[in-house]
Amino acid sequence: MRHYEVVLLVHPDQSDQLSDMLKRYQDLVTKNGGNVHRVEDIGRLQLAYTIKDMHKAHYVLMNIECDSQTLSEIESSFEFNDSIMRHLVVRMANAETSPSKLFILHGKDKEGKQVDPKVKDKDSKTEQEKKKVTEANDQDTDKDLDVKSETDLNESDIKASATQKEEDDDEKV
Repeated sequence: MRHYEVVLLVHPDQSDQLSDMLKRYQDLVTKNGGNVHRVEDIGRLQLAYTIKDMHKAHYVLMNIECDSQTLSEIESSFEFNDSIMRHLVVRMANAETSPSKLFILHGKDKEGKQVDPKVKDKDSKTEQEKKKVTEANDQDTDKDLDVKSETDLNESDIKASATQKEEDDDEKV
């Protein structure tokens, strides 16, 4: 059996029927001897371009392990399901069980519960603030050094041009 990653774009009006639909696909995989390693309901997101006059879709990510016959059965059910706007199946080398970056990016925890991405541990927040302050101080120090070095260059340029003027005046006389 091979591992596959399946991405579904579901019509936004059918979001309430999504759990039943996913349950059917999971049952189909397990009934035929496969495994479902991960199911992520990422949520309703803006599309990059309109699909079937829709600007948003409900994103779902599944990682499954099944044989080719089961996969072809699942893909044909995707094609005949009007609720599924687009689907993509990619063969993977290994089973992915950790949360996807897209899932984490949209503020969901491992159980799929919505988490406010702004609310974090106080310790990690203070560490990040300290790091930002340190970086800002380092940048200010670098700017001061750059200003001093430019000033030093300007003074040396002025002295050099004054010396050059004196030499030119001496040659004229």
